Amino acid sequence: MSAPVLDTSAQLPLVATTIDALDPGQRLRGETLRRLLRNRTSALGLVIVVVFVLVAILADLLAPYDPFVGDLAHRLEAPSATHWLGTDALGRDVLTRLMFGARTSLEIMSATIVLAVVVGTTWGMVAGYFGGWIDDLSMRVIDVLLAFPGILLAITIVAVFGAGFTNIILAIGIASLPGLARLVRGVVLGLRE
Repeated sequence: MSAPVLDTSAQLPLVATTIDALDPGQRLRGETLRRLLRNRTSALGLVIVVVFVLVAILADLLAPYDPFVGDLAHRLEAPSATHWLGTDALGRDVLTRLMFGARTSLEIMSATIVLAVVVGTTWGMVAGYFGGWIDDLSMRVIDVLLAFPGILLAITIVAVFGAGFTNIILAIGIASLPGLARLVRGVVLGLRE
């Protein structure tokens, strides 16, 4: 009597490990986060950024005073228990004004990043995909924008169009998009070839 023959080709692993079950993007994000948290300096920087963002978002709840109301009797006071960072020339609490200023900076930079990513990515994709005279014209405009230092270009735009949140967002966004547009164009050219 012979022993039964087992067909091993039909056997599949029944349980996949958690790492194998993740898609490549999730694995990359997980590995990046582990590396970030393994380095103490990076982890400390991440904590500081998260605290600043939370303070900016929750400024209404955390701020001890109104940022716009001053008390001239207490102007230019040194840091104390009532005003941790002191007061300004109009008697307004400096800590409160920093919290609300962080919110304004966060709003402006978020809008600027969105503008630069959307316009820069679209510009680079169109230039790289169509090529020819569209690519040449697009890259010459990008070269002109890159010829000026970013801060000088932003100051020029604000000087021409005036001050205001919208103009500041446009100025910084336009100054930021040339590098992104060139990068995206290079990737699209590589994929097209």
